[in-house]
Amino acid sequence: MMKRLVILVSLLLAAGGVFAQCGKGEGEVLHARYQVFSGDSSHHVDFYRYQDRVAWQRGEVISVWHKEAGSASLLRVFPDYQRSIWYPAGDLHALGKETRWQTVTGWPEPDRAGFKSAGKEVTVVQGCTARRYEKGSQSVLWAEEPGLPARMSEGGRRWQLTSLQWASFSETFERWLRWPSTDFADVGDNEADPFLRKMIALGFVEHGASGFYSADGEALQGGHHH
Repeated sequence: MMKRLVILVSLLLAAGGVFAQCGKGEGEVLHARYQVFSGDSSHHVDFYRYQDRVAWQRGEVISVWHKEAGSASLLRVFPDYQRSIWYPAGDLHALGKETRWQTVTGWPEPDRAGFKSAGKEVTVVQGCTARRYEKGSQSVLWAEEPGLPARMSEGGRRWQLTSLQWASFSETFERWLRWPSTDFADVGDNEADPFLRKMIALGFVEHGASGFYSADGEALQGGHHH
């Protein structure tokens, strides 16, 4: 009995040490990096979360979403140019894009998304304790303290958490907001702007149709944002 008690206390102390190391840094912004595998190819996706803002980055584009009275507005940021284009919720709605905050904020907890616990086994990923959940052919290894998937499979793709840290607000959201921004509704009147002209030519901004990407950066030709 005493031996089992000592083992239990040791496990609890070890768990406490794990939680203390879950994520590195002293910033206010949660920054998670994933490697996403699809067939023989893979790419990286960065996810940022701070209060009523989240951001997704793949390659040269950052999609910054801001909660506004239950809806979401979008700031599409281009770090290489230190410029951005702003899409108010009304413009997104007019373009037929999803504006509900819960669709862009990240991932719901597994049990709220219909997943069931796949046992009591606990795994440690990036210093965070994680548990496995399943729903049909889909599975997720859920890191409980940050509230993020550590590993996930869906739609023929596999997500793997490769880095978790806390970043500075001033070097992320605040920095992106400081760069000059153009309202989407004004793009057509400012096509002489070399930056906007190039974004249109590259397909990042089109007149009332495309230029939108899913959470992990896949191009969307129509329909809703997921």
